[in-house]
Amino acid sequence: MLFFIGQVFPYIAATVFIVGMVLRIGTWMKAPVPFQITLFPTPSSTAGRVAAVSEELLLFKSLRRGDKQLWLWAWLMHVALAMIIVGHLVGIYFLTHQFTLIGLSPTDSSKLSALLGIVAGTVFFVAILVLFYRRTAIPEVKRLSDPADYFDILLLVAIVVSGMHMRVTSIEVDLPAIRTYLGALMTFRPIPIPQEWVFVSHFFLVNILLIYFPFSKLVHMAGFLVNRATIIEAPPVYPTPSGVKRDVRFKIGKGGNNA
Repeated sequence: MLFFIGQVFPYIAATVFIVGMVLRIGTWMKAPVPFQITLFPTPSSTAGRVAAVSEELLLFKSLRRGDKQLWLWAWLMHVALAMIIVGHLVGIYFLTHQFTLIGLSPTDSSKLSALLGIVAGTVFFVAILVLFYRRTAIPEVKRLSDPADYFDILLLVAIVVSGMHMRVTSIEVDLPAIRTYLGALMTFRPIPIPQEWVFVSHFFLVNILLIYFPFSKLVHMAGFLVNRATIIEAPPVYPTPSGVKRDVRFKIGKGGNNA
């Protein structure tokens, strides 16, 4: 079982995640857009459009206008998630000594790394619980929720709880062994997974998430980028310059008819 979880399952999860995301985004990109749906006002320059997408991506501007309470917890959750992902990548690579690059001692770097990890994990956990409460306590939200919404939240809770278990309890994991193991996976020379049960369970749940992600509502971030790219396209020029014939035909479907 450990052989499958540690040396086979990660490659299955990564393959499903990559292929699933490519197919999902490809489907969105191929969907016919029969008419321009640019929102006004919208930036006309490439730099302006990039800035508009970045502002929405980083600050959730549209959500803040609609529901400030939901915006706060959703924003905190995503910021904490970004910190967790970056912290995992950097912390494991440097074995928590990344802050020695700014002059801290290895001991202080490890303490700061642990503190930031606990803060990010706690904020993420609390935000998830608040969003779960909203989904069950607000009648309108509850009515629009389906079982997949609850599964999304419970899977994320299980991952963060197993991860925090390694942070706030007396259980210690062999971080150098984990780095060696992950490095071997990424270079396609898999070695046995470190046998700390809490790490095995956490890693297994993360792989479950990777498999599930492309087919779930959690993929909304990629959908957001596709959507925003569509609605902030360069607006048409009005009035049409003199002598320019406007083409008002549009495509009905793939290889479809023109009207």
